[in-house]
Amino acid sequence: MVLVKVEEKYEYLKDILLSLLLVGIAFIINTGISIKGLYMDDLLMWSTRRGTGFFRYVFPHEMRKFRPVYWAVTWIYQGIIKNNLDFIVPINIVIGAGIAIAIYFFAKGLARSKTMAFLFAAMFLVSRFSYYDIGQYLGLMEAMAMIFAFALCVCLYKYINGQANRYFYYACVFYFLDCFTHERFVVLFPMLIFAVIVKKGYRIINAPVAIITFILANYIRFMALKSFIPEGTGNSKVSETFKLSSFFASLKTEILYLCGINTGPTHLNGIDFKDANIAVKILIIIGIFAFIIFICKSVYSILLRSKKIEFDWIKNILLFLGFIIGSIVSSAVTIRVEMRWLYAPFLFLLLLTAYIYGVDKKITVRKSKNKTIGTSLSRIFHVSFVSAILVMVWGFCMLIGDMYYRGYYDKIYLFEGQNRANSLANETYYKYDKDLSNKRIYIIKNDFKLSDFDALEFFRAYNPDIREDIVTFIDNYRDIGVVNEDMIVLTEDKKSNEYVNVTDFLRNIKVENIYGHYYDGWTDEEAKFNVMSGEHGQIHFEIMYPGELTGNESIEIDANGEKETLDLVSNITYYEIDTTPNTVIPIQMKSNFYMPDAKEQRGDKKLSFILNIKIE
Repeated sequence: MVLVKVEEKYEYLKDILLSLLLVGIAFIINTGISIKGLYMDDLLMWSTRRGTGFFRYVFPHEMRKFRPVYWAVTWIYQGIIKNNLDFIVPINIVIGAGIAIAIYFFAKGLARSKTMAFLFAAMFLVSRFSYYDIGQYLGLMEAMAMIFAFALCVCLYKYINGQANRYFYYACVFYFLDCFTHERFVVLFPMLIFAVIVKKGYRIINAPVAIITFILANYIRFMALKSFIPEGTGNSKVSETFKLSSFFASLKTEILYLCGINTGPTHLNGIDFKDANIAVKILIIIGIFAFIIFICKSVYSILLRSKKIEFDWIKNILLFLGFIIGSIVSSAVTIRVEMRWLYAPFLFLLLLTAYIYGVDKKITVRKSKNKTIGTSLSRIFHVSFVSAILVMVWGFCMLIGDMYYRGYYDKIYLFEGQNRANSLANETYYKYDKDLSNKRIYIIKNDFKLSDFDALEFFRAYNPDIREDIVTFIDNYRDIGVVNEDMIVLTEDKKSNEYVNVTDFLRNIKVENIYGHYYDGWTDEEAKFNVMSGEHGQIHFEIMYPGELTGNESIEIDANGEKETLDLVSNITYYEIDTTPNTVIPIQMKSNFYMPDAKEQRGDKKLSFILNIKIE
């Protein structure tokens, strides 16, 4: 008895250590993903809470989609983290790690192996499908929907395998919650009916309960949206965009995604399989063949090596298959396939693999124990050795493939926009100690097409009371005159896909040289340049001629269209212009002399004099 307790404690300790290791993997694999500023749907979702009470937020007057369960959670969640946007990704990672740990404990029972269960949980964490769950504020919605779907699957598994009838009612609750977290999971209703059919007892009660749950969920949705058909992605309507040919094409795309083959537009997946590194391609193909062989070997074991085909095997395999098919179909009816929608089907694929592995292991070990002579690895280690190798090869190849694909996350449209948002936050909010209350932000050109609404809401996420004219879009830095301490000026680096802070650079700019005037003050016989006038509109010129004057030297000065001739009476001559404050003044100079002993010529004309400029 004492030995049993010690062994149980040891196994419990291993579970804890493996769970902690999963948390570590979750943080390591997602290094580099961050949310400094909100973008697109995240920004819109965040902005809708401001000034809105809980019930009005959860049950708005007008809506395209009805997700009150998620809205209730996010209203509370947003209130907790306040303006600490950089908490979003770590929280998302912890949630993802929690799901992986739950997968580990459930898969451990299915596969009858801690090692395999850990492999499946790690594959879930590393999966490229997790990009949205981790890298977006709305990733919480996807994670919640997957948690409810996972819980629904677990409860139905327990129910059809002899657990208490209450698990069926738990499943109905989770299904109901999932319908109002993300509408695409409404298609999982057949799994409730499937459970009623394959499980003896309580059918007269449970069938109506399942049907009432489905009818109630859809009736509430209809009352809220006046439609039974859910909205599609990208503001599309499924009723208007659905085509049977597109549906089957989407199914093909999703199956290839699950196999490890990226297909479809690169702005949705980062990189296509055909463009991937050849070594990665080979590994992925090896993984696909290993998985196919594993399935064939397992089917062979079930059909031919077992004494009889147990009904439990069939119903459980169909249960997991039903969840895979349902979650795939629900993602194929809209206008495009996004990788994030494959995260739930991938989860159920992992559970199906774990269960088939457990069945094959049971058959193989049982058969090896019945042998009277001889030994085998399966008999020694109580595993299906061939299946273990095949699954590990598949898992290894999928892990390598997903890690490779993750290197191209920046090519996915969501991360392109998110990276811009992060750079905007870094160059403003975080650069100025999170205090923008007295700042005016100027963005030159706005080639990134930031709207006035998004620009304002972006900074309201940090401070809801920020001034409404916080951002101004300008065509040229000359439009703002002298840059003072309360101004932030940004330009856009389209190649690097980020905002660049040019405030300090512009603050120190006095002259924009067009031709003939150089950084060290030397000026040609003809020169043209722009000068930024100061607060008082005064521009002071100091003209130095380091040669011998003859008395006939003069300079024609054209300042903002007003011409005047300046005669040099000494080697240092001063000239002043009074003009409009904080204005760019175009100036052109022509001299009738040059430096006869100059050792260089920089432009078309010869060097003439040294010009120093001071503004006030």
